[in-house]
Amino acid sequence: MMSTDKLLYDRKYWNGILEGEAQKLPLDEKLHLIFTLVMFLQISIAQLLHFIFTSQIKEVKNQAAWFLGHTHMAASEDNTFPAGMIFRAWHENFLKARKNLHKMIEPCAIEMVLEESDKLIGDKELQVKMKDLTLRSICTLLQPEMILKKYRVLAPFTWQLLETISASPNKHRKYNVDTNLLA
Repeated sequence: MMSTDKLLYDRKYWNGILEGEAQKLPLDEKLHLIFTLVMFLQISIAQLLHFIFTSQIKEVKNQAAWFLGHTHMAASEDNTFPAGMIFRAWHENFLKARKNLHKMIEPCAIEMVLEESDKLIGDKELQVKMKDLTLRSICTLLQPEMILKKYRVLAPFTWQLLETISASPNKHRKYNVDTNLLA
């Protein structure tokens, strides 16, 4: 691959080839044009994405950074974090790939849990020191409200996992719900 700090084919090149008409096409047609070019040039999607996310060309890096950025004021969730939209599309539209997608995010989830665990372990209010150990300090430390607050603030990902696990329907909960409905 050529090493360059600029794109080899600029607006001037494409204006000469497409005479500016392609910019007037509807988005759907532009996307078909791009994908047709990718197929014509025999480039895999993996090769294209690798180029986009590893390129040192400023214009390419800027577009990749925009795609991976987070826009708080966006009109939709998909526009807030476009990379998340792609992940959701993979997850929802390619059911056979779910196993591999889950395998892909597992290391990240583990990293997040470990970071949150370190925050909890390092929190001064959760540390027990022998010299300060009293019945009052133990009672304060073990107050459910304090523990809940710390987990929600310092370990939001772990908290959400625990909350999902504890609230999800299982055989026992379903039985209790069904029994209560009959009573």
